[in-house]
Amino acid sequence: MSRARFAFAAHPDAIADLRELHDEIRDLALLELQNLVHGSDDCLPLKGRLARFHKVYVDPSVSYRLVIQFRPAPPTSNHKREVYLVAAGSRNDYAVYRTAHLRTAPQQITETASADEARVQAARSRSSLAAGRPTASPAAPPPAAHSTAAPSRKVPQR
Repeated sequence: MSRARFAFAAHPDAIADLRELHDEIRDLALLELQNLVHGSDDCLPLKGRLARFHKVYVDPSVSYRLVIQFRPAPPTSNHKREVYLVAAGSRNDYAVYRTAHLRTAPQQITETASADEARVQAARSRSSLAAGRPTASPAAPPPAAHSTAAPSRKVPQR
């Protein structure tokens, strides 16, 4: 057996996913994980919300998938990178992909928010209109007016 090229880690719920698979599918999934850790590139990149993740076909009928991510290994690891198992399960109704998205969504939202903030900061640094203005903070909503008239749909001008 060759030396492992990657470390291995898994989302805690992904281990439960593996346990819930039929015995023969679980054996195939574990074999695929072993192959990945030893350097196999038998996986395909995902798109959309799971763009930084990969799918691995588990069975010959391609009904089961693993969703993995190649990421930096922890500093204490003997490896530079690791294979991180996010989800394992049936492809039926995209179940395994929905599960993977739900498990990674808070991470993706945080990264998206910081990326959005970086773009805003970059735009402000290049804008001549932003010079001399303080950084905008979320404005408090205006006090509610007690009027019986229908609220105006016109956007207030600044």
